[in-house]
Amino acid sequence: MGACTVPGEMAIVTELCERGNLETLLYNKKAQLTLYRRVVMAKETAVGMCWLHQSNPMIIHRDLKPSNLLVDKHGSIRVCDFGLSAIKPAHEKLKDKDTIPGTPLWMAPEVMMGRQVDEKADVYSYAIVLWELVSQKPPFPDMTSFPKFRQAVCTNNVRPPIDDPENPILPTICELLEKCWHKNPEARPSFEVIINMIDLILVDCAIRDPVGREFWKTHLKGRENVPFSEFLPLFLQFTKLSMPDVIQLECFKQILVTELRDNIMEPVEVVNIEQFGQLLDNFGPCSLEQKKKDKVSIITIFDRIYRICKQPWFHGDISKVKAEQMLRAYKEGYFLIRLSTTEAGCFTISRVTRQNTIHHQRINYKADSGYTTKLVVNKQTKIISAQNKSLRSFISLIKTDLHLVSACPGSKYRPIFQKTRVLAASGGYNEDFGDDGDETNIEDDIATVI
Repeated sequence: MGACTVPGEMAIVTELCERGNLETLLYNKKAQLTLYRRVVMAKETAVGMCWLHQSNPMIIHRDLKPSNLLVDKHGSIRVCDFGLSAIKPAHEKLKDKDTIPGTPLWMAPEVMMGRQVDEKADVYSYAIVLWELVSQKPPFPDMTSFPKFRQAVCTNNVRPPIDDPENPILPTICELLEKCWHKNPEARPSFEVIINMIDLILVDCAIRDPVGREFWKTHLKGRENVPFSEFLPLFLQFTKLSMPDVIQLECFKQILVTELRDNIMEPVEVVNIEQFGQLLDNFGPCSLEQKKKDKVSIITIFDRIYRICKQPWFHGDISKVKAEQMLRAYKEGYFLIRLSTTEAGCFTISRVTRQNTIHHQRINYKADSGYTTKLVVNKQTKIISAQNKSLRSFISLIKTDLHLVSACPGSKYRPIFQKTRVLAASGGYNEDFGDDGDETNIEDDIATVI
């Protein structure tokens, strides 16, 4: 940001990165970094390295590792520490005469072997950093001898594991890792190619729903936040869904949309890729056939969100602490249902028990298998699952066991429906306040108790 070049008072001023370096942050158990956020950090690292490699003349870092990646107050990455960096003349390679630059765990095989190197040595180091980001583990923890380590990496082509069943890595990330730490430097991709690959990987990290993934990759690749006014027509076109009515759209926006604010521009309503992925986990799929006797209709994601938001016990994305604060004012039997703050595709029932304590019960949801929860009743565990049922119907199956009597007031969605009632009373809007029904075959109670 600035420098002083007066002899005897040499100084350089750089941006303050308030969160320290990536190594410290990555292994801090209090720092809750989602896989998506960690891969964003990997992309930002690649962008910085791409800038160095595309400079004229090219700059090779030669000591890329997590401790040389700083993290600013927004969680963005800054590549730093150029003490071992070198300027590479065009069409030439570098070779150190006396020393081997870098830190062994992240060092490319050709560097350890004292051979001529080019910018692809940085790509190898980047692969080890990427593996750390994804696995949140230190590389090569059992290596204590440099000669044995060099033989393992250079001769035996040993790399960090990518097939750990307890910590599976996305296939697209595995593919990128294998390309970047290839034993042949010429086979490794450039950082420009890496960035393009990561843009697709980020979609895989954020969105599990296959339709949602394909939509984002087709229309919004490389973007983290998209204005809602741009998102909605693209989403409707891709899914072939009709424009929802006013109330359905308002519910959809309440769940999905956030406001981006700064000191210059007016607030902008945007859709964030992670929030979109969570929306599909919690309320997907985008559409589902509903069969009632001889009729077939389509239940859309707009319908599903509307029906859940309509329930007085649904409080959306409030935290566990907020839920407990609200429930403390009420007696046993009061409850609310909220989106899980720790895992997408889950709801949480927060309730006041008969002992006047507050208990939290998780409900798992998957589009293909419906809702599931595990109850302990009279010291016996039973799993209750309901396929093709609405959340409202599922709650009715477990309300007796959990003593769910009254909905906790204060849902942020109630004003939407109160406004609808006013419009309906004045003849300005016609809305059905009847039972929300089930997803399919309303006559059959497809519930299983194990």
